[in-house]
Amino acid sequence: MVEEKEDRFTLFKQGDERIFRQYYEKYYHALCLWVVRIIKEETRMHDIVQEAFIVLWNSRMIIESELHLKMFLYQVVRNRCFNYLKSKRVEEKYIQEYLQMEEEGGFEDTVLEEEVHRIVAQEIEKLPEEQRKVVYFHMEGKNNFEIAEIMQISVNTVKTHKARARKTLKNKLDNLFIITVLLGL
Repeated sequence: MVEEKEDRFTLFKQGDERIFRQYYEKYYHALCLWVVRIIKEETRMHDIVQEAFIVLWNSRMIIESELHLKMFLYQVVRNRCFNYLKSKRVEEKYIQEYLQMEEEGGFEDTVLEEEVHRIVAQEIEKLPEEQRKVVYFHMEGKNNFEIAEIMQISVNTVKTHKARARKTLKNKLDNLFIITVLLGL
């Protein structure tokens, strides 16, 4: 029995999709229930679990055993749930700020702020592809380790891409920053 598990795990690490499917069927339902317990809703449940299995497949070479595989899946799901909750809180905060701004009649400020966001988005699009991806993942609330897993690069490379992107954006957007400060945005 133990030898059979080891053989199955070895096949999985070698890229056997049939074995991956078996793991998927074995853990999917339990992970879905765990997601609902953490985030208290079902809307993102399937997406979060699907993402965890994608990360598992992409990271299968670093996992040492079937026990580590299970712990790895639960850790990825937990992190995805916390990132979702964090992004939901940020989204709710922006909705509240927007509603407050609407009540105060800050239409001009809103237009200027949207223009600033548009310019920043344009500058992000001009970044080299790897830096741009790192910036977008960071904006989604992913930490360096998660970005490294998704992009299949080292954590240090993620940090380097972030630093270079930050420097490039700072150089290009310095004047914009001064204008927004002067306008009180």
